[in-house]
Amino acid sequence: MKFACEYDTKNGMVGLIIFNAENLNNAQIYLEELVDYYGHDHVWNLHALTEGTIAELYRLYPRVASVTMRGQRPD
Repeated sequence: MKFACEYDTKNGMVGLIIFNAENLNNAQIYLEELVDYYGHDHVWNLHALTEGTIAELYRLYPRVASVTMRGQRPD
């Protein structure tokens, strides 16, 4: 299954991560590892992706979608 979640890093970056896991339990374990081993400060808003499309990501993560500038990189 495909999953997505938002995260904060210790240096202040905020982002979206998309990953595969066998089930919801394994996805939650991976989120704990992101905090414990990979230096993310906060991981939240876990969703199982059903379509796997950009439109689905924009719908599930409107905060991330609102800062995305199509056709160019945000400064």
